[in-house]
Amino acid sequence: MESMNHLPVRITPNKSWLATLVLVAFCCVSCGPQVIEGRPPFIGISSMQLADDTLSADFRITNQNGVAMNIEAIDIMVMVNEVELASEQRALQLAIDANSAEEVQVREFPQAPTRDLLASLENREVASLSFSLRGSVRTLEDGTLRFEQKGHLYPVPGKPGFFRSAVTQAEELRREDKL
Repeated sequence: MESMNHLPVRITPNKSWLATLVLVAFCCVSCGPQVIEGRPPFIGISSMQLADDTLSADFRITNQNGVAMNIEAIDIMVMVNEVELASEQRALQLAIDANSAEEVQVREFPQAPTRDLLASLENREVASLSFSLRGSVRTLEDGTLRFEQKGHLYPVPGKPGFFRSAVTQAEELRREDKL
């Protein structure tokens, strides 16, 4: 009988095979679904109405993330020509599903400068009012998220006292990092 010598067998991967495997793995990871998280909501003025002495503003809060957002507080301010048009700062319990939107209504009794600005728009003394909308939301998931945008308010034809907005520039939406 012959004795068999068993020599260890070494398999060395071919370098091109290894490079191909790494490339395939990279493509699978990079082409897979990307869930957006930590992005501040987009907040816009969906409508505004001045009736008697009450200004009502509806703000649409759009969650641009692929996961739910739980808002605990809002701080919103709309300015026109150095005049505060509307503002709201309050605690809030608002859950917004992924890629969805909710509305928050603000009611207040505006001062004379605010009523004068909106009257000039309603009476067509000006074509539009340039506004800036800025503030923040505090979320359970990401802490304080800031937003800022600029746009124009226009009267709604055939609806006295109603106004709508168009956003012309959204500033960088950002998370406020804690120090």
